[in-house]
Amino acid sequence: MILKEKIRALISKFPLLNQEEIEILVEKTVVDQFKKGTLLLKEGQIPMHCYMVVEGCVREYLIKEGDEKSTAFFMEGDTFTPHLPDSKPSMHYWECAEDCILTISNGSFEEEIRAALPRLDAVFQKIAIEKINRAKEEWSQFITSSPEERYLNLLETKPQLLNRIPQHQIASYLGMKPQSLSRIRKRLATKKH
Repeated sequence: MILKEKIRALISKFPLLNQEEIEILVEKTVVDQFKKGTLLLKEGQIPMHCYMVVEGCVREYLIKEGDEKSTAFFMEGDTFTPHLPDSKPSMHYWECAEDCILTISNGSFEEEIRAALPRLDAVFQKIAIEKINRAKEEWSQFITSSPEERYLNLLETKPQLLNRIPQHQIASYLGMKPQSLSRIRKRLATKKH
């Protein structure tokens, strides 16, 4: 029952949904648990599922020249879907960075939900546009920021990530080596005192 309440609270944050629509979504939502380290998607696989994080954290990364490069972290309330709608093999991995509880959907589930709730197309479109705009803003900020500014932005926007994810993965996400991140943190700590 507590799990349904968490899902209800997360779904309630989506714009435009009324209470009846929220309840239908809560009842039809498929939920599963995954252990830390579970790979939900591997490079080369065709992505078949969309997810929303109820509890935990999922890391998205790719491997370049033998090194893992973290490209995103998804935490409670975040949705993540295949980047390519035309069923091309993925370039990314999705790995549970913690034990996770996730909602899972696929194309047939979405068709069933859209049939039950025709207004969902407008909701999904609005969510997709917001995600695209947010991603564009984040990318613009990332490429115009120094490594220290990127770290400070992460402290401001996702401070909980720093206690949940290993520092080498944070450094990769920020586009730097772990040693550089350590120097930045030390310099900022010295400034504070």
